[in-house]
Amino acid sequence: MRQSVGNPSVYCKLTLGNTPPRQTKVISTGPNPEWDESFAWSFESPPKGQKLHISCKNKSKMGKSSFGKVTIQIDRVVMLGAVAGEYTLLPESKSGPSRNLEIEFQWSNK
Repeated sequence: MRQSVGNPSVYCKLTLGNTPPRQTKVISTGPNPEWDESFAWSFESPPKGQKLHISCKNKSKMGKSSFGKVTIQIDRVVMLGAVAGEYTLLPESKSGPSRNLEIEFQWSNK
């Protein structure tokens, strides 16, 4: 994530289909947190039309505030096998700053 925001305590929640949401650890090491975490989902057959919803939040003593969210279509990952890129987090409010999230996806039939 790239955006100067002081020293936030940031985490992201990932939701895919009807599976239970996953959450990154909370990072508070500076304005550009790096998680370097992996998440895996199992499917009986390749998911079609599934979307991965990622919501990033700042966890502070005053409560939670949103850094933004992004929705990613999983079909492209299944088709290509691997996708890496930078995704723009859409701010909850129109006046919120834009932030980017770098993500790498891999599809495996194992």
